[in-house]
Amino acid sequence: MTYKEFLNYLEENFDGYMVFMEKATEFQETKNQKRPAKSRWKEAKVQKAVREMWTKAMQPLYDNLKREIKSGIPYKWIEYIEQHEVLEGLRDAMADLSFGDVD
Repeated sequence: MTYKEFLNYLEENFDGYMVFMEKATEFQETKNQKRPAKSRWKEAKVQKAVREMWTKAMQPLYDNLKREIKSGIPYKWIEYIEQHEVLEGLRDAMADLSFGDVD
């Protein structure tokens, strides 16, 4: 499974994806409001930053799974993810997710 396929799988099957995106959007919008008016980002740039946060946050999980699964076949990945309750563990992590204070 490629990284892009992995992200698509998570976005379609992981209910914590929306939690992450909401928290990341709130973080980026708060950060943006603290910028000087002339330097504030347009909404598209804020959303791009949120998307980058998501892809960077999921990379370590993908790398760990890739080491364990040792196959490029998507159904092997899905089988492993389901058997090892990866999404459940990820859901618990999302519940406690905080991006910290915005300076």
